[in-house]
Amino acid sequence: MTKIKKNLIFVVIITLLVVISVFVVRHFMNKNPLDVDVSDIDLQVEIERFDKDLQNVFEGNSYENIEMLSEKYQDFFEVYNYDVISIGGPENSSYLTYLSTFLSDYSVTEATKQVEVVFSDMSNIEDELTDGFKHLIYYYPEKKIPRIVSFVAGFNHSILLTENYIGIGLDKYLGSDCELYEMLDIPDFARAEMVKEQIPIDIMSAIYESEYPFTPKTENLLEFMIYNGRKLYFLDAMFPEFDEARKNKYSDTQLGFCKKYERDMWTNIIEKKLLFATDYLTIRKFVENAPFTYEFGPDSPPRAVNWLGWQIVKSYMSNNDVTIPELMEETDYQKILNLSGYDPKYK
Repeated sequence: MTKIKKNLIFVVIITLLVVISVFVVRHFMNKNPLDVDVSDIDLQVEIERFDKDLQNVFEGNSYENIEMLSEKYQDFFEVYNYDVISIGGPENSSYLTYLSTFLSDYSVTEATKQVEVVFSDMSNIEDELTDGFKHLIYYYPEKKIPRIVSFVAGFNHSILLTENYIGIGLDKYLGSDCELYEMLDIPDFARAEMVKEQIPIDIMSAIYESEYPFTPKTENLLEFMIYNGRKLYFLDAMFPEFDEARKNKYSDTQLGFCKKYERDMWTNIIEKKLLFATDYLTIRKFVENAPFTYEFGPDSPPRAVNWLGWQIVKSYMSNNDVTIPELMEETDYQKILNLSGYDPKYK
């Protein structure tokens, strides 16, 4: 073998090693730290169809069936009767009459028909919830996963948490084009989020809010931003495979606005001294659902400061050795900002 050939082979080998090294470095640099392995966790979520069972009882119209329903769903059945549809319990002699009145209501019967179509197959939702709850167990090994049931409640509940149950109001997830929502004068920006793809997000959001209620010191905009941003990070940890738009309940265009104008939004808040604003009428324009975020103009998405809070929390987690449970227990929102090193750049 000539010296030239040896040198050529050496160059090829070095080049391959460099290419491989760059690939490996990029892989680990781009790897989502929240994309953990949950394959060994034995869990399969099943959504129990309380809505169908109740409809069958209504059609059978017998107290014997009511007793069977009560035994099957226990405290959820009581909560549904007393707190969701407000008709009292089966011990009331007029219970079946009240139940019949509720289930015969036009809006309820129409919603039930559409629920049967939209949710004829819930396997995909069950699979996504299974993955989400596996991640919950990964971070909280002692966490008990409650029974998950579906119900129809006349459009007055989305997600219902009790000690042992998670209830899903399926009539609140019939799709943004649902004619019943138009009949009820639900605005377009709210209807856009009433889709079945949001059920896993709303369930985990409800768990976050239940486990970590908002406990502000001064109730200023910063605290709302970080609290809601932390919730988005919690969703990130539970559903690392979900795209950003879905976790924020945004369209791709709305998410694109946040990424493009991140620096401008942050600068706007700082320069107008709104970060520590305590007037709730001002705060709600930033953090609650609406057609857009008032301060950032009609092209902005709603709740844009919550997205900014999410970026602050992500920066905090990148720059500090903090676990998910430790982050969730931290209620010093100013501390999170101070240690985040957050400094958005112009895009």
